[in-house]
Amino acid sequence: MSGIFPYSQDGGLPPNPSQPSNPAQAFLPTITPLDTSALYYGNGCDVRLRPHVVNSMISEIAATADRAQYPYRASSVQNLEFAVRYLIQRGLARGALLVQQTPFYYAAVLDPPALAYNDFMTLTFVPQMGGSDTQNQGYVRVALNGLSYVPLLRNDGAELQAADLRPGVPFIAAYYQGAFHVVGLSASQVPLVLVGSVNFWIRPDGNDTTGDGTANSADKAFRTINGCWAAVGSRYAASPTATIVMRLGVPGDYAYGNVGPCGSTLTLYGDPANAAAYRVLSEEHQYDTLTFRAVGCNSLNLVGVNFVLQSSVPKANGAHCIWIANTSMTLDRVQFTLEASNTNGFVVFTTLASTLNTAIATTIRIIGNNQTIVDGLASSYGTQMPGAASGPAPTVWHWENINFSGAGYAASLSSSITLGNHTVELINTTGKRYTATDNSTIATGQPYPGNAAGTTANFSTAGPGT
Repeated sequence: MSGIFPYSQDGGLPPNPSQPSNPAQAFLPTITPLDTSALYYGNGCDVRLRPHVVNSMISEIAATADRAQYPYRASSVQNLEFAVRYLIQRGLARGALLVQQTPFYYAAVLDPPALAYNDFMTLTFVPQMGGSDTQNQGYVRVALNGLSYVPLLRNDGAELQAADLRPGVPFIAAYYQGAFHVVGLSASQVPLVLVGSVNFWIRPDGNDTTGDGTANSADKAFRTINGCWAAVGSRYAASPTATIVMRLGVPGDYAYGNVGPCGSTLTLYGDPANAAAYRVLSEEHQYDTLTFRAVGCNSLNLVGVNFVLQSSVPKANGAHCIWIANTSMTLDRVQFTLEASNTNGFVVFTTLASTLNTAIATTIRIIGNNQTIVDGLASSYGTQMPGAASGPAPTVWHWENINFSGAGYAASLSSSITLGNHTVELINTTGKRYTATDNSTIATGQPYPGNAAGTTANFSTAGPGT
């Protein structure tokens, strides 16, 4: 036997509420001991102070000191006090590895084991991810010592977001009313200020849930432009000196993209030497069909990408290879491909004080595949298409095998299309060359795509051009 009063002759007595003075000064535990009722010496003269009992008392102190990694000192009368303080300092009873069991469920083992979840329980966790995961994938559920899973939430009560937990990085969480709450701000609550140019990779075989865009590999890249923008746009604060580069990692077909607002420079980058192979495909929505849309971008660059319109369904708000609003956009070695005719389709539609520029000495290719759409370049509501700045070589606009039911160039509602420092290559383009309405101007000095006369309205002009 071991512990206090190992033998009956040691004289141990349980506390007695009906006789509080026998044994004297005996604390009545609120939780009944597991294996004995005898805790105290009685008041009788038959009490024997045996070594077994005294050693048990000393062992309680020595075991506490040992657990605290504090060496017992016979010369000290503060062993227990120091040991308790060291236990608190070391956090041995309130810290644990938080080990990923499934993508969203984690388990921790406390020593001593947690018997229940208690309000105000405050623990330090160190995440341990499974497989190739380098972060949590989203919401997190936690179980202690085989208890039921409970939510781990941010300090605002919302679910954790991807990358809020990182392996090996400790955090503190407190339990209250059915859930743990991270003490302090989570990563998703603190926007990061971008400095310089930062690349985020996208691949058709990537993953918008587990990827973080840090490498051009299937396990790290985002799967879609939208997934990348949702993660990056919500995570980083705009900086006028920063450039966010969304890189398409491999040739292939990519889902449509919708980006903005963005106060930094934003670039979608494929392969300038092989733009046709980096295909961004159109997607039908309730009121429109889009291949790429940008709203509220301070500076947007599209480089080496092929925007493919595949839908023939005439949606109410149009079908667009590119649709921009309140955005300044520059095109560089991009391609537009039509794989279906659309009676409400546009190659590029700019609206709401947007600007379209082109890089110097670049080529913009529009491959029509003998399809029919409404307008080629459409500018409305105070937008401008000034083209490229003067330089050693002009921009080339290459149009082939396309028919316009509207016009090659269309400007309306106080807009303009001038396309300075450019040349135009035309192969089998049919339809009206231009239409300018509502105080708008078209003046390119180069041939217009199309083969029929253009038209102007009141307070509008077009020309010269052929």
